[in-house]
Amino acid sequence: MTDTTIQRAEVARLVMPLKNPVRLGAVHIRERAYVAVRLTLGDGAEGYAYGYDRGMPLFEIVTEAARRYLGAPIGARDTLRFTALGPTPAPRATMVRGVSLCDIALWDAMAVSAGQPLHVMLGTRRDRVELMPVIGYGMTPEVAAREGAALAERGFRTIKVMIDGGDLAFDTAVVGALAAALPGGTRFGMDAHWSWTDADDALPWCRLAETHGALFLEDPVAPTAWRVAAALKSRTTVPLCLGEDATDLHALRDMAEGADILRLDAAASGGLGYALDGLSLARAQGKTVVPHVFATLHQHLGYADDTVTRIEAILPELGADPIDDVLRHPLTIDGGDILAPQVPGAGTALNWEAIAPFVTRKETLIP
Repeated sequence: MTDTTIQRAEVARLVMPLKNPVRLGAVHIRERAYVAVRLTLGDGAEGYAYGYDRGMPLFEIVTEAARRYLGAPIGARDTLRFTALGPTPAPRATMVRGVSLCDIALWDAMAVSAGQPLHVMLGTRRDRVELMPVIGYGMTPEVAAREGAALAERGFRTIKVMIDGGDLAFDTAVVGALAAALPGGTRFGMDAHWSWTDADDALPWCRLAETHGALFLEDPVAPTAWRVAAALKSRTTVPLCLGEDATDLHALRDMAEGADILRLDAAASGGLGYALDGLSLARAQGKTVVPHVFATLHQHLGYADDTVTRIEAILPELGADPIDDVLRHPLTIDGGDILAPQVPGAGTALNWEAIAPFVTRKETLIP
């Protein structure tokens, strides 16, 4: 009988320098910190996951969560996702990111053990999904126009631009240049990165988005300010996006009141089990979904569920997400779409040997 219990967990924190340091507003980004996990089943199948460190003690959080997965069978994944959060509400907001990575790694191992891509396990409905590239690092009007036009020439139909959110004149110039450079049929959305605290402050940027026909305005306020987003939603015609930092499904349901588009992030909010619950919520409330980054993972949701309209990606050539260099199965891009992979797993497999030079901490756990 095949042994599909979790026999080993390895957790690593890695810091990877950017080949070309980038600027986002006033912030200069020279490196990215990640935490990665590898779970090994009794049958030898391996499952991987990784997430951004974000300045948190994520290594410790993932390690503690992984201890609670050891020795469990893969069939217990839904139970594990809740029990590993802890016995009381207090630690759950902290533990959720650790549980997220363990849950993803377990789904990956399960798909590898079954010899199937994740989208097949979920029920493949289509074999290609639109890809939405991100621009906005070191942004100027000239850069926006040049990068936007180049991406449109390659066949991309939606582009996301990260705006400043504090300098309306600058953002007006950037957005105007991008809009003027894009051919008909190519749309763009704007990411505000939680720039405002009330609806009145956000409204000038909403008007900017409306003027240029933006496809969406993402994260106008912090995730906890969902009531502010709901008030803003009633005062603008531009669709709003929220959800990437939801701590659980209840928080996502609150955010849905102020959002037209939900941003699911399996690596931040509870794993793939959470993402599947989030898709069900989106369908029930008539929302569409654009998952947040980690495209090789989230693409599987798009192949299996039409609620997902497009997949976001920081393209490898930007060099802003260097973990792309150690992925075993990068995206397959065809024009403005990505194509469904046929290799088993959830798209998160890392070259574990290749990450070794970047590892700053590691721990191996066994039952």
